[in-house]
Amino acid sequence: MAENQPDDLDALLARLPAGGAIPLRIEEDRTGRALVLPDDGALAAVRAVPSLVAEVKRLRRAVKEHEDRRREQDARPSAVPEPASPPAAPEIPEGALDDLGSLLSAPFRVSPRAAAAAKDDPLAALAVQVARATGDGAPEKERARLIAMAFAAAEGDLDGFWEARRSRKAPGSAPARKKRSTPDAT
Repeated sequence: MAENQPDDLDALLARLPAGGAIPLRIEEDRTGRALVLPDDGALAAVRAVPSLVAEVKRLRRAVKEHEDRRREQDARPSAVPEPASPPAAPEIPEGALDDLGSLLSAPFRVSPRAAAAAKDDPLAALAVQVARATGDGAPEKERARLIAMAFAAAEGDLDGFWEARRSRKAPGSAPARKKRSTPDAT
């Protein structure tokens, strides 16, 4: 209803007579006959009725569409099917887990790339140290270094972590002796 804006409707309502009665006026036409005519405000209101009816119908359709969308949205969560139960775990043949255990205990080899990353990345450094400490024939000092690094990491002590990584002696061992230089006999 583009032609009747809200201010036009208010003006139209203001022109209507009070109580809803349509006042009539009597006028004479050119021949002198008497004509009974409605008030101009009432005439304007009657002419606006078709556009008002069209606007009311449009608004009713919009409200109905909105209500339908709302009902659809409200119905969606309850219409969602419940997820299917997870499939049953496959049956594991007897002795298969023993074979898998040997695969998991295979030795780890530290690649040059991992060793380079271990210089700056604490997680990579810990992974490299785990590989060194758990390898076949790993010295006790590597295991002790791993324990010290893990403890420092658990405490959030990054300085202690890097210090444990740089440590060259096993805990509790005697300090390393410096080599004495012998004088040259030249």
